[in-house]
Amino acid sequence: MPNLESSKILKDIGGEAGCQRIALEFYARVSTSPELKPLFPGKSFRCATEEFAAFLIQFLDGEEDQAQYRWWLSLCESHSRFQISEQQREVWLSLMTETINSLITDSLTQNGLNQFFEVASTYILGDERGEIEHQELKARWSQQKELDQLIHTIISKRDSEAIELAAQFESRTSVFVGILARMLESGREPLLEFVLTRVIRKRDLGAMPFNGRTLLHFAAGASCLPVVRQILQDGVNPDILDSGKHTPLYRAASPEIVEELVRHGATVNHCGGVTRSTALHQAARFGNLAVAEALLVAGASATATGKKGQTPLDRARNCRRQEVVALLLTS
Repeated sequence: MPNLESSKILKDIGGEAGCQRIALEFYARVSTSPELKPLFPGKSFRCATEEFAAFLIQFLDGEEDQAQYRWWLSLCESHSRFQISEQQREVWLSLMTETINSLITDSLTQNGLNQFFEVASTYILGDERGEIEHQELKARWSQQKELDQLIHTIISKRDSEAIELAAQFESRTSVFVGILARMLESGREPLLEFVLTRVIRKRDLGAMPFNGRTLLHFAAGASCLPVVRQILQDGVNPDILDSGKHTPLYRAASPEIVEELVRHGATVNHCGGVTRSTALHQAARFGNLAVAEALLVAGASATATGKKGQTPLDRARNCRRQEVVALLLTS
């Protein structure tokens, strides 16, 4: 990623708090829009507001701790689930312009942001009209498009190109962890080797988060034993928590990962999250028989209760995971 000086735009809009203010004001307008509200069927706009604020903070080189709460790295991917019409784009842009003009007093910053959102909103629909004249925003938009391209190369299985592009983003840890997580999820050997080399090079990378989860959580969920083993050997806490208060064991996708985490001291019966679930609850929920067996061998409690009193057996029954039900009945 090309080095940019400290973001003047971020300072002009009031730092990370300014990004959050823009997101709040904008989605307050969206919540009353008959054209846009149907795109958000949830009960509130909290998640959309947090995601948009995190995007702005990441885009403008804000605090890593706040930037990492993005769900998506690619703008195109994050909007692909929506069927957005040109009319909806125009309404979106109109509300964004109102928001920017009401909060930003500096005319250069105001005009630059309005140009950026004009270009970005057409880009999301597969076009790119207009031009960004503001030099900082122009450079940052170029970076974002490279990030979109990188995610596309991973999806398209163009691994050599993905590896070449990924090196540009190492200076932004939260973004880089998100990239490595996508590589782990692919399961393809060249990308897994790239992740492992980066973990070896930077010993604390396994404890760094993206979207509330550390790289160790992602590696456990992808069942990538070499990366999990290296992270643990580098001294990362096997019970490190994600934003939902779950340990990597909760994400373990194979018995080998369970065994490796337990070998390094993972707490088998840790309860976390809103439902106070254990790793065995999670294995029961998804019907992962091999993981459930490994957890039981490691000492997991088949009678541990969550917040509502549910045991792993209850969870397996409710989710119709009959093989796990049979296992738990004999444990």
